[in-house]
Amino acid sequence: MLQQVNRVLDRLLVGVDRGSLWLARAGGVMILLTVVLVTLEVLSRQFLGRSGLHSTELTGYVMAISSSWAFAYTLVRKAHIRIDALYLNLPGATRVVLDLLALLAQALFCVLVVGAALEVAEAAYSADAHANTPLATPLWIPQSLWVLGLLWFSIAVVLMTVRVLTGLLSWRLDEVQAVAGSLTLDEQIREESKDTD
Repeated sequence: MLQQVNRVLDRLLVGVDRGSLWLARAGGVMILLTVVLVTLEVLSRQFLGRSGLHSTELTGYVMAISSSWAFAYTLVRKAHIRIDALYLNLPGATRVVLDLLALLAQALFCVLVVGAALEVAEAAYSADAHANTPLATPLWIPQSLWVLGLLWFSIAVVLMTVRVLTGLLSWRLDEVQAVAGSLTLDEQIREESKDTD
């Protein structure tokens, strides 16, 4: 029974990985577009003496949105910063427990932050709130896009947590390590060499 559940969770995690990659790419494209916008604004101010592009407001929105869109990708690809000098020297079962605790802490973060972010976006929509800027952006639009990334991250955290729990229950520590564990230096080298092939 657990093996079937694990297979379903593994397929779902592959889907989350693909979706996370596309969200991260979209966030990267948005950042590149803001670079172009800021460059155009600087050139406009330099040569025309003024600019109407309002890049400051837009880049703030893009940074918040693209960051939240990259959270799940960072988690699934294990690209977040870890201090693992001690972790990698611990026994496998201890590392699995630490991985589970880390995911549970992230799940708690998701509950707190996503709940608050949803409230903020809903309040902005209900009040028809607009930015106090020349663009007068309806605030619910960038806030909803920001919340989308946080919700996707929450889905990734929940699926990974459940997968770690089922791996732990079936005592398949190698599978748990593959899903949530920190890579050893040799594993990182193998991953990097696969990406360059």
